[in-house]
Amino acid sequence: MAQRPARPAAPRPPSRPARPAVGAAPPAPPPAPARPAPPAPPPSPVPRPAQAPAGTPVPAARIAPYLFGFDRAEAPAPGWLTELYDASNLRFAGAYIDGPPVAGNPPESFTISARRPVRHWMDRLPAATADGWGTVFFYIGYSSSHDTSADPSTHPPAGQPTPERGRLHAQHIKTIIGDRNPGWAGGVVMVDNENSDKLDLDSRPEQPLRDYYLALCEELVLPGPGDAPPMRPGFYLHSPVAVPLLRARPDLFVWDVEIDVNDKGSTNTVIPPFDPAHPTRIEVGEPHTLVTLRPVLVAPPPGGAAPAWNAWPVGRQFRFYVDHMPQRGSPITRVRRSLTPTKPIDFDCALVHNPAFPVAEPRVTAFGGRPDPQVLRGTFAEPVRGGATGAPPMMRLHLLGLRRPGPHPETTPALAAEPDAPIVAVPPERPTVVFSQLRGGVPVEWRLQRGAWVRTVLPTLTGISARRIRALAAARQSDRSVHLFTVSSGHRLYAQRRPADGPWCEPAPMAGDLRLHPFSSLAVASRGRTVEVVFLDRESRLVNAWWSRGGEWPGKAHTVVDKAAPLLPGGALVALAPTQEDLLALGIGRDLRLHLADYRAGRGWEPPRPLGRPEDRLTPHARFAAQVVTPELVEVCALTHRLHPVVYQLRLSEGSWQAADPRPLPAIPPRPPGDYRPPAPDSPVEAAYGWVFNPFGDATLGRTTTGRSFVTLAANTIGKAAAVSRFLDGNEEWWLYR
Repeated sequence: MAQRPARPAAPRPPSRPARPAVGAAPPAPPPAPARPAPPAPPPSPVPRPAQAPAGTPVPAARIAPYLFGFDRAEAPAPGWLTELYDASNLRFAGAYIDGPPVAGNPPESFTISARRPVRHWMDRLPAATADGWGTVFFYIGYSSSHDTSADPSTHPPAGQPTPERGRLHAQHIKTIIGDRNPGWAGGVVMVDNENSDKLDLDSRPEQPLRDYYLALCEELVLPGPGDAPPMRPGFYLHSPVAVPLLRARPDLFVWDVEIDVNDKGSTNTVIPPFDPAHPTRIEVGEPHTLVTLRPVLVAPPPGGAAPAWNAWPVGRQFRFYVDHMPQRGSPITRVRRSLTPTKPIDFDCALVHNPAFPVAEPRVTAFGGRPDPQVLRGTFAEPVRGGATGAPPMMRLHLLGLRRPGPHPETTPALAAEPDAPIVAVPPERPTVVFSQLRGGVPVEWRLQRGAWVRTVLPTLTGISARRIRALAAARQSDRSVHLFTVSSGHRLYAQRRPADGPWCEPAPMAGDLRLHPFSSLAVASRGRTVEVVFLDRESRLVNAWWSRGGEWPGKAHTVVDKAAPLLPGGALVALAPTQEDLLALGIGRDLRLHLADYRAGRGWEPPRPLGRPEDRLTPHARFAAQVVTPELVEVCALTHRLHPVVYQLRLSEGSWQAADPRPLPAIPPRPPGDYRPPAPDSPVEAAYGWVFNPFGDATLGRTTTGRSFVTLAANTIGKAAAVSRFLDGNEEWWLYR
């Protein structure tokens, strides 16, 4: 890789107030600093040698889904949903957002399907969620630039859609969510497009529809009107139709429509993938299930030069079933009398349990500093019905290794870890403390003491709730004090701490009145006497807040690192302090490349800059991981848009952090060799064959006491999820923890 030119000799003003050298006595608490001028851009890199033009890009291979679900226009009765959950392996339901028009607007400003609350999903969804159902939110907006349908439920009543109408429909969505259930704030909403796969949003006739959609997306991510919460935009459509939208917004979510039966997209026969003996179950064993998820290849427009990339759908509708489900007279209707035959039903598959908040199973965090590579895994536990012995849906935690597992942090029905909640372990080099969140986002801590975990529920503030898109970050300082950071539903940063053996303090707002972006991640690192937090503000700018030991707790100090806002608002963030003088912040850029911003004491911040080549694009919704190997070497592992894990190495050279092009890790073999023999049943691990890395999953890095780095990622196959690992060096295969 070409080396960047040396920085100019003239020193740059630091982009935040100067701090004492690490280890020096702390000064008096400073006032909140004024926002500094934007830092100068980094020098242009040396041009690369010309390369031969690449061939025609091809999509990545299809992948297997994880779970199956259904959707239908009207919500069934609550008892029906409970019976179906218990009698089937369907695990999520499509729910339609509908409600009265936004105040001051005539009904004809909205589609018929969206303005009349007769579908009952908004009423019945809370009970369904408590039963264990995941959710896909759908909203019926416009599907065409012209009135081409006798039923105006999905088309403009007259004329063309406009950006103004797109913004109004986004406000309609947010107002309904805010009135119905603020706990859905920040969820993904799939705007329903009922047009064919021939719809071309690049064409001139469809430009009004494209502009309508983009305006809807822009408004949807903003707070308001009033207390209406921001939501994340997605689209239900034939995924190739989404290409022009994904060019403009690469972090859009997609629900693909690809029907697998060729009789006008519907069927009334129970054929695979349905189990003929049990028509409410999806048969997941080959050769019955041929349902897969296709990526959409996002190619540049004609004349464009940007590299093509693969966008992965959260899920797919694969069957429009026009007969009753379950079938009339089937044995299950006699056993479960509330499960009355219902029609029609759309059947779907997905990569996550809860598509409204798409985080893949399992949650994972590395446990380094041990002789063998260990990982803490969080998996979804099904609800248990019944009185005193019942249990809500929850996450169970297991500490796993190549040798014996455990001890496992305990979760109970009374103190149930929230499904899909983040898991954080500190200190990263040898964790002894684990954090997650209970229902409602309440932080919970487990401390490893004498071979057992001691659990503590952290104090909370009355009237202050956690943001529904959970954000959790923690750090431990050299005096063994531990610091935890969360985000409130009001998008403020809150900090808590405890001394080595003392109690936790109550949460306190950090960084003054600053509001975070409603979808921002959190990352934290301990740099000597200072705890460093990085996140994105409302304008999507990278911000650094900090607190130094001896200063006012938790402090108002913060600075905007870069005003150009090059990072994805909802993308993962990582912070590291390789030395007592250096702080690194990593995120995913809007160009889908890994970006690095670095701070050095006495110099200030260098703004985010892309690493690797233009074609080194990552998948936007997966987490990535980084760890300090030595004070001069940092490893980063991320998942590309083709779902290939790659490793970046960052090296400190002459005061500057440089990155080589990413190195791909070997792929997981699709099937075992002919002479493969499975390990004994009591083995804690087995070789991984046929698994795919989940584009909505976690990644984590750790190092053993023998000095070997290992990576663990979330992976899935049909109906199964696993934590899959390998060493970054050597020839060992990928393995999965049982």
